[in-house]
Amino acid sequence: MFYKELKYWCIVEVMDMENKKYFAVTTKCGHVGRKYYLPVTFPVVAESGKEAARLGRDIPRVKHAHKDAILDVREISYEEYLLLVDENKNNMYLKCENKQQQKSWCVNIKDLVLEDEHNKELCYSKEKRKERVEYQQKKIKALLTSYKYDERAYAIA
Repeated sequence: MFYKELKYWCIVEVMDMENKKYFAVTTKCGHVGRKYYLPVTFPVVAESGKEAARLGRDIPRVKHAHKDAILDVREISYEEYLLLVDENKNNMYLKCENKQQQKSWCVNIKDLVLEDEHNKELCYSKEKRKERVEYQQKKIKALLTSYKYDERAYAIA
């Protein structure tokens, strides 16, 4: 039997209901600015911690593309699981569906937002950017000339 349920406050996926375990998966959630994230703990029911982390990455609002999107995975009791579900049901950040709602409902969100280390290494100076662009242009030009050379070889044959 395969059971999967996805809601904005919890996720459940268990192949065998006898082997279910409860996990608290802390993730980096987005929609608060490119260089920032909001840590949110989601309750997850899974067979292992690795599977719980995989399911946590697929939850909406989580920064999926980041390698470090999962901050923490820990096994919890059923009572803690229920408390976490209730806490997320009442979390206005998880309830809002657009930017306007987030601005009006989540007044104190700036106090909870943290700076993301993931984007610090992506900041470049203008000179480094110029070097990267020149390198990319040379690379494209080399590919185009090799393509033209191959095309002439086929034309002769």
